[in-house]
Formats: sequence, structure tokens, C-alpha cells
Amino acid sequence: MSVSVVSPVFIGRREELASLATLLGQAAERVPAFALIGGEAGVGKTRLVRELTGSAAGLGFLVLTGQCVELGAEGLPLAPLVDALRTLSRVMPPDELAGVLGPAGASLARLLPELTPGAGGPGAGAAGADLHKSQLLEMVLGLLDRLSARQPVVFGIEDLHWADQSTLDLIAFLVRSLRDSRVLVLATYRSDELHRRHPLRPLLASWERMRSAGHLELQRFDRDEVTAQLAAILGREPAPDAVDAIFDRSGGNAYLVEELAGATLGGGDPADLSPTLRDVLLSRVDALSPGAQRLLRTASVAGRTVPDRLLAEVAGIGETEFFAGLREAVENHLLEVDPRRQGYAFRHALTRDALYEDMLPGERVRLHAAYGAALARDPGLAGDEAGLPAALAYHWYAALDLPRALSAAIDAASHAMASYAPAEALRHLERAQEIWPRVDDAPQRTGLDQVELSARAAEAAYRSGALNRSQSLLAGALAELPDGTDPVRRALLLERYALAQGAASQPAAAVTSLEQALELLPEGQASRAHAVVLASLAAAQMRCADMERAAEVAERAVTAAQTAGARDAQAEAEITLGSTTAYLDRAEAGLPPLRSGVRRALDADIPATALRGYINLSDVLELLGRHTEAAQAAREGLELAARAGMARTLGSYLVGNQAEPLLRLGKWAEVDRLTSAALNALPEGVFGATLHALQAELAAMRGRHDDAARNLRDARRLVGGTTDVQFSQPLQYIEATIALGRGDLAGARDAIAAGLAGTPISWAARYAWPLVWLGLRVEADEATRYRDRREPVPGPVSERVAELTGLAGQLPIPAPPSRGYQALAAAERARADGTGDTMLWAAAAAAWRAAAEPYPLSYALLRQAEAAIGRGDRDLAAAAVTEAQQLAGQIGAGPIVTEAGALIRRARLDPRPSVAREADQADQADEAAGTDELARFGLTEREREVLPLLAAGQSNPEIARALFISAKTASVHVSNILAKLGVSGRVEAAAVAHRLGIEPSP
Repeated sequence: MSVSVVSPVFIGRREELASLATLLGQAAERVPAFALIGGEAGVGKTRLVRELTGSAAGLGFLVLTGQCVELGAEGLPLAPLVDALRTLSRVMPPDELAGVLGPAGASLARLLPELTPGAGGPGAGAAGADLHKSQLLEMVLGLLDRLSARQPVVFGIEDLHWADQSTLDLIAFLVRSLRDSRVLVLATYRSDELHRRHPLRPLLASWERMRSAGHLELQRFDRDEVTAQLAAILGREPAPDAVDAIFDRSGGNAYLVEELAGATLGGGDPADLSPTLRDVLLSRVDALSPGAQRLLRTASVAGRTVPDRLLAEVAGIGETEFFAGLREAVENHLLEVDPRRQGYAFRHALTRDALYEDMLPGERVRLHAAYGAALARDPGLAGDEAGLPAALAYHWYAALDLPRALSAAIDAASHAMASYAPAEALRHLERAQEIWPRVDDAPQRTGLDQVELSARAAEAAYRSGALNRSQSLLAGALAELPDGTDPVRRALLLERYALAQGAASQPAAAVTSLEQALELLPEGQASRAHAVVLASLAAAQMRCADMERAAEVAERAVTAAQTAGARDAQAEAEITLGSTTAYLDRAEAGLPPLRSGVRRALDADIPATALRGYINLSDVLELLGRHTEAAQAAREGLELAARAGMARTLGSYLVGNQAEPLLRLGKWAEVDRLTSAALNALPEGVFGATLHALQAELAAMRGRHDDAARNLRDARRLVGGTTDVQFSQPLQYIEATIALGRGDLAGARDAIAAGLAGTPISWAARYAWPLVWLGLRVEADEATRYRDRREPVPGPVSERVAELTGLAGQLPIPAPPSRGYQALAAAERARADGTGDTMLWAAAAAAWRAAAEPYPLSYALLRQAEAAIGRGDRDLAAAAVTEAQQLAGQIGAGPIVTEAGALIRRARLDPRPSVAREADQADQADEAAGTDELARFGLTEREREVLPLLAAGQSNPEIARALFISAKTASVHVSNILAKLGVSGRVEAAAVAHRLGIEPSP
């Protein structure tokens, strides 16, 4: 007689269900949510999820769920994602499915071929092995975004404690990267399975701190809830003694309540129930027929689920007996029909575990061997092409058949690499390394040697981000290769070793490794190995700022690649050659090889190389001051990054390369939009640092110094202590700009000196010129302060001016922006000398007009107006300051607007009325943003009130009476003001206030 032990009524959990319903509502309003449900095995996590997803489906949500699979020591790679994709392919018509898959369709078909029939399975396509895990993450993110645009989505992952590393990476990425999508990510895990070093533990700790995450820890049922559960199972009120016995034995664990209820309803005495969990679970199995018991034990060896055809093959019994045993197990709620896998699943993993552990070791080994033989004989029995390689590796290893386990582990690793699961590939390959010495014919059986096995493991480690492990494995491979044999192979291994060194921020070591590799190759030849090593060496030398040698080696690499027909190496070498040529004061000459490299990479379908080309091409166009073309090249690269699943990595770099020319063109609102959207995806390392640096520079130009400082800190945190001038010099320039805006001339001077230290004059002009100009501006401001106090300018100021002027004379001038900075530097030098010339500032303004950059143009016009006033040319001053104020107001450069307004008031200039109104509005906006001129001196609000009275010549008692404070307090404020302005007396303070346009109070 079958016994139903599943409660038809959902018991308890009302508060938990209400919390989850709130997250559903949040997701429906385009605020992505994350629900994490923990609890011991059997406490009711799955039942709660089913209740929630049933409600979600009723509300119009698309429900996609998947389950992590325990398969030996490691989970099946990306099993929950494959489950979700399978569901999607079955509920959505093919034309609609193709629309939501978009550019990710062909790549996701590597995981589930039925997504795009005819696309081929995992590993199909020449480029399969070149795809990175990060690409998969972005593809899934894009897919969820597109799905949620049609209807809200629940993406559920059960049994996260069994997840493979790639699945953990996926859910962590989605939790932090989903933005403005109607998606609820849901995950369950067994809290009693998490040992101290479980890989899920650090993720749980990070998720606990997230406001967007809802974390529920399910507790056991109390006695009333157990009573309600039993009543629902029985269809009547249970006897009090049965409730007492079952509650006592189960401790309120919902699954154990069901199992104990089944044993009781099957005729058992509550008083005789076993106190151990294992015996309780097995007692219901023991109540079945011997045939059903054998079938359940056979199924337990397959795992939590098993395809029906595979189970029938391994069971080896007649059809009548087979289906009779299955029906008995299903009717007694030990197995469930699993329509997704066309097979059967244990209703709870605890039952499967108890059955598996109850078997004799020899019995388990025999059944694992039977499963391995069946799957090897007929792969279709697996019912799932994606899971076959891992299943074979698991069964042969558990069957102690090491020769077959070795081959299966290598096959499983190849499948995992093609399926975006390099961490799992690494584990399979490391197991193969462990088995290798115990298999006599390992090379003949696998077609590999130990060197190649270590190299493959190193590649998997590199792709999964385990850079130290990759270097260690490659060092092992090199050690295994006998000295003096196969120098070409050793050279190519060294080239891979150098790539790992470069990725681990060891560029100098990478150059050394590549030079060693080059020495191993025969001279006078142009093989593919020569092309690959030379192309990598040129790129490494460029990263080490050795531009001359990089350009020379890149030319050799292009020639070798052309001769050997190595299109990939030629594309890499051409991109490096174009970049180095451009930075060696031949910018225009660098464009043809750059464009050729991009085209060649696109034709060869090597997106990573093409994206590197787009990055460098847009960078060189910006170096040339061709801002619109630079932004367009970056935009084209971003489109490729989205298709290739690299929008968060190389795509973030391209966002920076698109935003920088827009920043120079004065399109600051667009820069805000681009950088903020890209930062929402939380890009890491230099990719995120680039965006934070742009936001910091923009905030500094707007006068929002606190925001700028915060973004600068974020950029430095992400980029680390790099000495690469393309990062270090711009960051020092931003730091100096912030300090200057705050009136900290000493801090600005220190930042500029640090930025210019060791400047490679030959090619770093693009980054050095802004620092040189800003350094001269700082010294001009310092000299002006001394003149305001009627003191001689100290010698060190003149010495620094001379030093910076000498450096400016050495810097090349490859493009309009460089000419603009050269003109500014000349004008600042004259301002520092006290010989300000309107013609110099007019030349600077003309240079920046040619460069089409409104920010430095408005600054040059402001200084031109200031110099014109000094020479009594009020008409020129009014025209220049009016234009400066207009330009600065249009782009939002608050400090320039404010200083222009102060100059207009101080000189009693009369700008056109419309301009005056715009100036007033800009002044009000800047005052609200805290970007006024006095901000640089750090005056408090009270000191700001005192300064106009001080400028009017009032005494301390008069100031005290005007502000209703004591004379002693007024004296303290006056002393602070004198110190902050850097003056020695009231007359000098009044002069500074007058220069700043502060009207004396009557």
C-alpha cells in the first residue's frame, strides 16, 4: 500500500513568505533583488521555494530554476544554468528565443546545444578554447536583462552548497551586476554542510552586508506546526502520543516528520521509532519489496537524479520488474518523476545519501563501473550531452578504473574549458596529474605527455584567474621538458609563462621570460613560434614603457607573422606597432597599422585582440586631438564587446576611451551617463580605475572637490601602486587639481612633482603636458600671492618655474592639445614673472579653439581678460571674460564661472545683460555646490561673514557689534583669516579680498 507523506497544505513560514513576496514586488519595479535561503537539510527550503515560485508564476514572472549537482568531489559545471536554459528553450517559441538570446545564442549553445540547433555542442568552433569565463558571465547578465524587459524573472539556484566554482562566480556576478532589471535571484543552501573552508562561506559573509540581499535562515517547526503538518498528512487530527513521539524524534525537521509519519502510517509503533536519522530514512526503504530496494540502491549511485534509460541499463532486470519497482518507489514518495531530465530524482538528497552510504564498498565500485560502461557504450543514455564527460570521469574514478578515469578526466576538462568552466577544468586536470603515474600506458591512452598535461592545467588556471597556480604549473611543465630537447616547444611554454606573469602585474619578469624564449628559437627563421614570441615580447615591452624597443620588435613580429601566415600574431603585432609608433612622436604614422590590426583580428574572429586594437586606436586618435573620431572608434569597440561578452572588462576600458574625448569636447552630461552606467557593473582593476579617474577629473573641474577626492581614492584602490604613466600621471594631475581648487598650493606642487618624477620624455608627452602646465599655474598663483602681500617672490618659486620651463622645452608637440598646453605653459611662466601678456593668453586661447576643448579655452580667456585689465584694455577684458563665463557656464565649470564673475565685479566690467543673467544663475548654482573662490582658502561660514567687514576697514569691536559676537571672538576670526589668506595684516587681507571680487560691507 502506498503511503503519501507529503503535506498538501503549506505549513508555517508566513513571515518568510511575506519577506520573499516583498522582494518579488521589488523586482517587479525594476529593482533587482536577491534572496538567500539557508537551513539544515530537510528543514523545508525547497517547499518554500516552490510556494514562492508558484506565486511568482501567477503574477506573470518567468520562473527559471536549476539545481546544483553533487558529483563526486566537485559539482557538475554550471548545472543550474543549463537547467534554466533548458526550461527557457522549452517554454519559448524558437523565434522569440532567438530574439532574447541575441548575440549570446551561439556561445550559450556550448552549454546546451538545443538552444540553437545546428550550432554544435561544447567546444564547437575554432575559437571555443579562447573564450573566457568572464564572457559567459556577461552573456548571462545580458540574457536576463533582455528577458526581464519582456516580463519579470525569477532565477532560482538550489543546493548552492554543492555548486561548482563557476556557478558560484556566476551568482556572485549577477548579485552585484544586475541593475534596473526585473529579476529576483534566489538561492538555497544547507547551512549544516558548510565546513570552515567551504568556498561558499566568504560569499555568504559578503552577501550579509548587502542591503539588496534578503537572507532567511529557516528554523525547525515547533510542536504546533508539527501537529498541523501531521494533520495535513493524515487528513485528521493526530493522536497526542504520535505527535509527541514524532516531534521528539524529528526535532521539528519537516522532512523527518514526513519520513517518521510514513513509518508510523505504514504500521510502525511511534514508541519504536529509531532515534538515528539514517535508520529513520532507511526504515521506509526497508518496507518496500526487495526489487524496489535494489532499484533504489542502483539509482543512488547515479546521484540525486538518473535518466530512466540509464537506470534500466545498469539495473539489468526485466521491463516488468523494472517498472514495478519504480512505481513502488514513486508511490511511496522516495523517487519523483523528473520530466526535465527524462528520468527520476530522489525526493530528498538525504534519502539518496543514506542509501549510498549503506551499501558495501564493493557493491558501490561494481555499480559505478556498470554506469561507466553503460555510458561509454551508449552516450545517449546520459540524457544530457552537457553532463556526460563529467559523469564518466566521476564513475570511472569511483570504480577505481584509473586508466579509464584518466582519459575521462581529460575529456571532462576539455568540455569544461569549452563550457566557460575553467576552474572545473583545472580540477579535472589536476586529478589527471594525480592518476598519471599509476597508469602505465598514460601517453598512449591520452595522446599527451606530462608536459602537455601540465600546460593544459596551467591554461585552465590562467583562465580561472589562478595566476600563481598557472605560473607554478608552467614552471613544472618546463622542468619536465628535458634540457636541450625541442627548443621550440620550450619557447612557446615560456611565452605562456610570460602571459601569466604579465597578468599578475610582473611586466619586467614577462619581458625576461620572452627574451629567453626568443633565444631558444633558431635565428634567421620566421616560423609561427617566432611570430608569437615576438608579438608577445613587443606587447610586454610596451607595458614596461620601453617604446623604442617595443616598436622595433613589433616590426620584426609583423614580418615573421606575414611569412608564417600567423594571422593572430600579426594582428597583435600590428596593434603594438601602431601604438608604439604613435607614442614615439609619430602619431599619424601609427594609425595605419592599428587599423590593419583591428581588421585582421575581426576577420579572424579574435574579439579580444580586436578589442585591444579598438582601445589603442581610440587612444591614439585622442592623442592626436581627434576627439570625435576617438569617441566613434571606442563606440564601435563597445558594440563588439557587448557581442563578445566583454562589456565589463575590456568594454569598461572602451567606455573610458569614449568618455575622455567627450570630456574634452565639453559634453560632460554624456560623460556622467556613460561612466555611471559602466560603474554600475562594478568593473575591477584597471577597468574600474579608468572610469573612477574620469569621474574624479570631471568633479574637480566642476569644483566638487570632495566628490573628486572620493573618486580618486577609488581609482587608486583599484589600480594599486602602478608605475604605468598612463595611470600614474593622470591620477597625480587629478590630485594636484583637487589640491589647487582647495587652495593647497603645497599639496598641488607635491602631487605634480611626484607625477613628473622619471618622466619618459620621448613618448609620455600626452600625460606630462597637463602636469607641466598645472605646475607653472601653481607657481604663478604662488607668485601672485606674494605680490598681493607686496612681498618679493622667493627664489625657490623662480627656480621651479625655470625647471618646469626647461621640461616644457623638451616635450614633443604631436597634436593640437599639446600645442594648447605649450601655449598655456608660456603664458603661465609670464604670469609667474609678473609680466603677463595678453598676446600670450590670446595665443593659448587660439590653440584651444583649434583643439575644440572648451574647458582650457575658457581658462585661457579668463587669464587673457585678467591680463587685459592690468594693461587697461577694458574692451578686450570684457569680451574675453564674457566668453569665458559663457563657455564655462555651458559645460558646468563652476570655479571658472565664479572667478570670472569675481573679475567682472572687481574691474567693474559691463558684460552684455544676457550674459550677466547667465553669470548670476551660474554663480547661484556654484554657490549651492560650494564651488566659490573662497573655498580654496578653507574659510568657515563665520569667517566668510567677517572678511567683507574686515575689507571695509572695520575694527574688531565694530565687527563684533555687526555680527553680535564678542570682540575676543572677532579677534580670533580675524587672526584665522589672516593666517588662511597667507597675509600679515588687515591691509593685505583687504587687498586679497578686493582681488577676489569680495565687496566690502558698509
